[in-house]
Amino acid sequence: IEILKKYYSLYSTRGHKCDGCNLGEDCYSDGYRCIRSGLFFHTECATSNQDVCNAYHPQHMLKIKVVSNFEDVHGECKICKGKLPKMYYYCSICDFAIDLICARKEVVKNIDVPNTHKHRLSLVPKMIMFSCHICQLVDDRFPYACDICGLNFHKDCAESTPELSYSCHPKHPLKRLTRVPSYTNGKCCLCKSKLHILFYHCSICNFSVDVECAKNPPPLTLDHPKAHEHQLTLLPQRIFVCNACGMDDDPNPYICLQCNFMVHRNCIDIPHIIKISRHVHRISYNDCLEAGDWKCEVCMKEINWTCGAYSCSKCPDFAIHVRCATRFGIWDGIELESILEDTTNSKAYEVIEEGVIKHFIHKNHTLKLKKGSDANGKSRRCTICAYPIFSTLFYDCTVCDYFIIHQKCADLPKKKIDSFYKMSMTLVSNSCELNLCDACQNYFEGFMYISDNGIINLDVRCGSISEPFVHEGHPHHSLYINYSTKDKLCNACGDKACMVFSCEECKFVLDVKCSILPKLVEHKNDKDHFLTLCYGVKTSEQYWCEVCEEDLNPEKWFYSCDQCGVTLHIKCTFGDFIWINPGGEAESIYMVIPNNYTSRPVCNGCDSRCQYPLILKYKKYILCSLQCFKNVVSR
Repeated sequence: IEILKKYYSLYSTRGHKCDGCNLGEDCYSDGYRCIRSGLFFHTECATSNQDVCNAYHPQHMLKIKVVSNFEDVHGECKICKGKLPKMYYYCSICDFAIDLICARKEVVKNIDVPNTHKHRLSLVPKMIMFSCHICQLVDDRFPYACDICGLNFHKDCAESTPELSYSCHPKHPLKRLTRVPSYTNGKCCLCKSKLHILFYHCSICNFSVDVECAKNPPPLTLDHPKAHEHQLTLLPQRIFVCNACGMDDDPNPYICLQCNFMVHRNCIDIPHIIKISRHVHRISYNDCLEAGDWKCEVCMKEINWTCGAYSCSKCPDFAIHVRCATRFGIWDGIELESILEDTTNSKAYEVIEEGVIKHFIHKNHTLKLKKGSDANGKSRRCTICAYPIFSTLFYDCTVCDYFIIHQKCADLPKKKIDSFYKMSMTLVSNSCELNLCDACQNYFEGFMYISDNGIINLDVRCGSISEPFVHEGHPHHSLYINYSTKDKLCNACGDKACMVFSCEECKFVLDVKCSILPKLVEHKNDKDHFLTLCYGVKTSEQYWCEVCEEDLNPEKWFYSCDQCGVTLHIKCTFGDFIWINPGGEAESIYMVIPNNYTSRPVCNGCDSRCQYPLILKYKKYILCSLQCFKNVVSR
C-alpha cells in the first residue's frame, strides 16, 4: 500500500469496481479511494505483495507496478489477454506483464489425467505459437503439451469432456462446442457472459453454458428464510418478473411453486434496512407497496407496487426501486438491520427565544436574528462561510462586533454524513488557517467539516450539500454526484473534472466549484448594483468581459448587470481566492489583498500582471491565481 500511496491520496471506504484488478462491479468491498481521482482499490489489491514468482514466467521475479491517474495503461495481461488495470506485475527485462487476478490464481503445471488425451500434459511456460488439438485454433502462448505425441492443447480444452451431464439442464446432455452457432445469442444462459473458444451446448433447447458455469453450476435448491419461508428451486430459461425487484432481465428464476414466488439469485440477499445518500432517513425493504401510483425518487420512473421496493416509515410518499437504492454512489453497502440508529442531536444552536439563539462555536454570547438591511450598509463577512452578507437574514452577536453568520450557516448541523465521500463529518472552527477543500479544490478560511479520521476537509459550502441537489442553473431536474475515472466537461465553465454533479436525463454536468458560486456579487466595475450570476444564453450577439477585455462565451456562465449591461468572466469577477477573507495580520504567512493598485503588480508565479480582483501574498511572493500558488509551493 505504500507504493500505492506514492501516486494516490487514499482514504478507507467501501466501493464496487476496483481499478487495481477491474473486478467487483456486482458487490461492495472494503478498500481505499483516492480523494483526487476517485479511483477505488480493494484492500486485497492495495496490500498486494511487491514481487511474486509466477509459473508462467519462472525465469524472473515479477515486480508490482502502479500507474498514476495521469498516465494511460498500455498493454495486455500475457495470460488472460485482458487490458491491464492501474496495478499489475511486470518484468522489465522481458516486457512481461500479468494482472493481479492472474497472478493470484494457482497455476496447474501438469494435467495428469486429461479428459481428452491418454498421456500426461505439461505446461510450456513460453509465448510460442501452437495449434490446439481440440478446438483447432492457433494461439501464441502457454500450451499444455504431450511430450510423447507432440500435441498441444489449451488448458480448458484439455480438461473438457466431449459430453456433459449438467445439473441445471438434466433433460439432455450438453455437447462440447468450439464454434458458436449462428442461431444463439452468443452468451452463457446462466451468467450472461460472452461465449469464448470452448463451451457446452444443447441444440434441442438452445441452451449454452461457458466453462466457468459448467465447472461451478448454481445450486438447484436454496433455503433462505430471510428471502422466503419455503425452499426455492432453480428454473432456468424462464422469462419472469422478479417479485423482489420488479425486473425481468435475467431468465433464471428461483421459484416457490406453492406461493407462485419467483426471484433472481442476486435478489435473495437484498438488505432489509439501509441508509442512502438521496434521503435523510433510513429506508426499509418491503415485499410490496400500498396500491397506488408510485414513482422512484432516484430514476423518477414508475414502481410496480405489487413487487418489492424500499420505502421510508417517516415519509409516506417516498419509495425507491431496489436496483436504484442499492446502486453504487447511492448506498454505502452496509446493512443496518442489526445496527441501532444514531439519534444524537446534531443541531448547532440552542433557541433562547424567538429570533435569539446560542451557537455552539460562540456559546458565551447570544446571537440575534436580523435582516440584511440591518448590516449598517457595510459588506460584513460571515464568520462561518467567509462570504459577505447582503440582503439575506443573518445572526449578529449581541456583544461582539466580529461574530456574524448567515441564517443558513447557523442551521448547519454539528455532525453529518457528507454527500461526496460518505464519511462522518464534524463542523469545526477554522478561522485563522488556510485549507484546501477536498470537493471543490478551493482554498478557504472560515469553518469547515472534517472527517472523523482527519483525512477529508470540506468547506461549509461543499459540506452542506445534500442529494438530490437542486440548482437554479438547471431548474428542471435534480442533480446527483457522479464519480468518474475519466474527466467530464462542466457545462458552466468548460473545465474538466472527475467528481461532478450530473443530470441523468439530459446529461448536464456541473463541477463542484461552479455549484457553489454565489448568486450575487459586489464588484468595483459596477458600484451601484449587484452583479448576478447568469446561467448562459443562446445568442448570436458578441459578449466581452470588462475586466480582461477579451471575448466572453455567452453559452457559459458569467456575471452581469441587466441595468448597466456589464458582463464579466467568472474568474475575472473574483479570481481564485473568493473564500478567503481580504486582509489579515501583518505577520501572517499569507494574506489576500484587493488588486486596487494604480499599477497592477507582477505575479511571481507566471510573471504576468495580476488582472484578477484578489491577490494572494504568500511569504515573499505575489500570486494571482491558484495555479501560480501551487507552482510556487511545489518549487
